[in-house]
Amino acid sequence: MLIGLMATSDTHENHYFTEIAKAAKSFNMNVCKFTPENIDIDVKKVRGERFDAEKETWRSESFDLPDFVYDRCFHGLSRVSTEMRDKINWLKVNSSFLGLGLPGKWEVYQILKKHPLLEAFFPETVQVTTPEEISGHLERLDKIIIKPEFGAGGTGIYLLTKTEGGTLVSMTKKGTKYDRQFDSKSQLNKWLQHLLNRYSYLCQPYLELCNQKKEPFDLRILLQKNEKNQWMERGRGIRLGQQDGITSNLATGGEAISLEAFIKKNPESIPIAAEQKIQHILRTLPAETEAVFERLFELGIDLGIDKKGQIWIMDINSKPGRKIIQTLQPESMKDIHRAPFQYSQFLADHLQKAGE
Repeated sequence: MLIGLMATSDTHENHYFTEIAKAAKSFNMNVCKFTPENIDIDVKKVRGERFDAEKETWRSESFDLPDFVYDRCFHGLSRVSTEMRDKINWLKVNSSFLGLGLPGKWEVYQILKKHPLLEAFFPETVQVTTPEEISGHLERLDKIIIKPEFGAGGTGIYLLTKTEGGTLVSMTKKGTKYDRQFDSKSQLNKWLQHLLNRYSYLCQPYLELCNQKKEPFDLRILLQKNEKNQWMERGRGIRLGQQDGITSNLATGGEAISLEAFIKKNPESIPIAAEQKIQHILRTLPAETEAVFERLFELGIDLGIDKKGQIWIMDINSKPGRKIIQTLQPESMKDIHRAPFQYSQFLADHLQKAGE
């Protein structure tokens, strides 16, 4: 059985892919890695690198389509070329993807927000297409967050605060907070229009998801499927942002600390009853997300906890990073590296029974 690891570029996730490939031996499976550009639809082959288990090195070659594909392509805020999207869609028809990913944040929110067991955990979210819509929400709420619908890693997120003299716009980049004051509405609208021309944006009320030192934090939980198609928690940790910052993303300068260490330092930030709510979300969210959308293999769930102890589902990511688990629970990485083979095995048996 050939397992394909697909990434946006040849160097992306290289270390992760090599660790996965080393684990393939005990499953008697072969591993290759490639980028979407190198899918050749005409001859039904893929150019890339195959892992040599004996020498533990990658060798360039052309191979038949993999039986299963672990898709780790990140497009972030960049638009995917039509040709690349066509190639990925073609491969989805001709190989089995472990997880088929999720649509944009807005589509996911609209559907899951209606679920009776989950609706209480989603902050009010609206799609915004004009500067006037954003100004309207700011008038009503005094403080709002706007974020790109297809963003990742905390990029493109802005906090807008109503001030006496106009509007203060704040953002965090590489751990530094930048503020910009707009005194006139026309100035602000011009800036917003520039933003909206490039990406589609969502707007949410600003929630105080920070500790007493005004450091923003959230809880990242990584889940993966096992060989029985059950969701397993692989690890969790707190992402702690800079004081007065907007996001706690590691990519924008946040740090990873264990939940225990965080609670010790900030006992007032996470109430004892929080774990019950977290377990409820973990029991409900993955199954309901998969019931509505397509098959999933892994999920990164980001939870915010406000001053009143309310838990908010801030983000659901079908291609989550592992940095926080690698840092805080390195012993879990062995299970994470083995998971693609275990789930491929489940799918192989399942699809065979279904006659696919």
